[in-house]
Amino acid sequence: MVDLSEIQAVFIEEAKELVLQFEESLLAIESILPNSDDEIINEAFRAAHTIKGSAGVVGYDHIVDFTHFVEATMELLRNHALNPCEKLISTLLECNDHINALIKCLESNEDFPPALTDTEAGLLESLKSYSGLQHQTSSEQTVVENQEATQSFRVSAQFYKACMVDGFDPLSIIRYIESKGSTVEVDWLIDEVPALNAVTPDELELCHFRMQLEIHHSTREDIDEAFEFIAAESNIEIAPIEDDKKPTLVKTDKQPTKNNKVKPKNPERMMKIPAQKLDELVNELGELVIVSAALEDHTKTIRDSALTEIVEHIQQLVSDVQSSTLQLRMVQIGETFNRFSRVVRDTSKELEKQVSLEIMGAETELDKSMVEKIVDPLTHLVRNAIDHGMESPAQRADSGKPEYGTLSLKAFHDSGSIVIEISDDGRGLDKEKIKEKAIQRNLISPDTELTDKEIANLIFEPGFSTAEKVSNISGRGVGMDVVRKNIEAVRGTVSVESVEHQGTCFQLRLPLTMAIIDGFMVSVADAKFVIPLDMVTECIELPLGNGATRQTDYINLRGTVLPFIHLSRIFDLPTNPKIRPSIVVVKYGQLRAGIVVDQLLGEFQTVIKPLGALFEKMSGISGSSILGSGDIALILDVPKLIHDFAHEPESRKLANS
Repeated sequence: MVDLSEIQAVFIEEAKELVLQFEESLLAIESILPNSDDEIINEAFRAAHTIKGSAGVVGYDHIVDFTHFVEATMELLRNHALNPCEKLISTLLECNDHINALIKCLESNEDFPPALTDTEAGLLESLKSYSGLQHQTSSEQTVVENQEATQSFRVSAQFYKACMVDGFDPLSIIRYIESKGSTVEVDWLIDEVPALNAVTPDELELCHFRMQLEIHHSTREDIDEAFEFIAAESNIEIAPIEDDKKPTLVKTDKQPTKNNKVKPKNPERMMKIPAQKLDELVNELGELVIVSAALEDHTKTIRDSALTEIVEHIQQLVSDVQSSTLQLRMVQIGETFNRFSRVVRDTSKELEKQVSLEIMGAETELDKSMVEKIVDPLTHLVRNAIDHGMESPAQRADSGKPEYGTLSLKAFHDSGSIVIEISDDGRGLDKEKIKEKAIQRNLISPDTELTDKEIANLIFEPGFSTAEKVSNISGRGVGMDVVRKNIEAVRGTVSVESVEHQGTCFQLRLPLTMAIIDGFMVSVADAKFVIPLDMVTECIELPLGNGATRQTDYINLRGTVLPFIHLSRIFDLPTNPKIRPSIVVVKYGQLRAGIVVDQLLGEFQTVIKPLGALFEKMSGISGSSILGSGDIALILDVPKLIHDFAHEPESRKLANS
């Protein structure tokens, strides 16, 4: 029996993608006004058309009826019966938001709230003012049109295996066509199923029965629309029936010749997998990594070369599976960046500013779970940059700048991390004003000496704001501290650099994955710690000569001053004077520091586990890991350690690499 919920889930996911495509196309149309581009308009039309058709297949008539008017308006644009303008694009964007809201209601199994109904009525009136359409549902209008359509078609449909596995119900096609006012006669041809020894590899992708339809009182457009939802996963042949007489269905030969065999049309080797299943797979992989480490520890106690070789092979396989599995969760950040075209457009219009968005590094990949957690911080930073950073067109002209400001989103990989930069060419941070506000709020005393960087970082303090008045965008002092907390929650950091009258750049530095990392294990006293391996550059012994002592916090490393951090001091652990400590040199962004430890225990594949209540508020720790022996190792939060060390009153300036 077909599970309708699975079909609806597929529709919802694809509809959300189509909503984004429609929005991107509308913004592209607006960006070239007063000019026009037929291809972009066609892309927008196809997105609206597909949403409508797909909703009809799964029985979401409300979405079909509303999207019908959006599609009809796009059809007028496509036929040059209506000229695009900024006001029309704004209306269509609001319609797109409404479709998205309807989809979200379906996704959460909620009834459509009255507010949506009121919004819909207003949007339909706006569309009618442009297109002159009458408020008639898609199905009602189609029935009227089809009363005059007398053409008949014969359709032969064969579905790929993937289509059936996804839960597609062929009868939904028939129901949809009949809802358009057409009559359908169906025949199932099952005598084409070949003998097992006659099946070719290509035919394994096919479901070996054919649905043959005779459709009367219909149009080719309606039939194309009905099959569009599964066109990529089926082989569809449509031909008009020219005779007025009702033709008989013709079955093909029982054993078709090689030339007549149906072959998949460009079958795509792709499968949609729920994110929850991927998360479960990664969790199971984490347990496998732990068991593999335990096996390695046990093998060390047994002098058996054959067993050792087998264990090494298992570990290599586990490593390969880990790499492949984590790659499944990687997505390009460009899709996320593209969402901000709308944010920039709406915010700049609301504030009466002119801002263009520039995107770089869209192909950069990071963990999908990470993407979901940084959308809100990015949204706040983008809106904040336009509100606080960008000047009005008149102010920019007075400063000798172009009237259009530029907001840039850039992503790239660096030192095992992904870096996202949000920069603008606006007025920059007013450091004197920031310092004045900080003094008013008793964050600092009037005689406190701060560097420009330290002044800039005051904007991340809770409740801090320099806005003169409260708006729905800023001024409440809620935002930048939340941005920092959200980024730190995914083991990332946020920093800011600004030059007055030239602009501001916020930099987010994030780990590539939140699940499994390669680590370097060290020990201090009886405690074991893990340092992310991609931050480790080298290991050296702590020298006792050449100006370095156990009491100083820096050494001369090949002509460079290297500050170092004693883990024993930070975590209040005992020291053993008989052990000569080592320094693990770590690099994070442009900063380097050394971490003083008792022993170096080597590389270690680390499964990141959340901290328990005992350690969750401990600074400098980002997670924990279970060792093969069953012991617990704490994962060091290197960025936090460096940051805290750098801001101690007696600290030395960190060395730039």
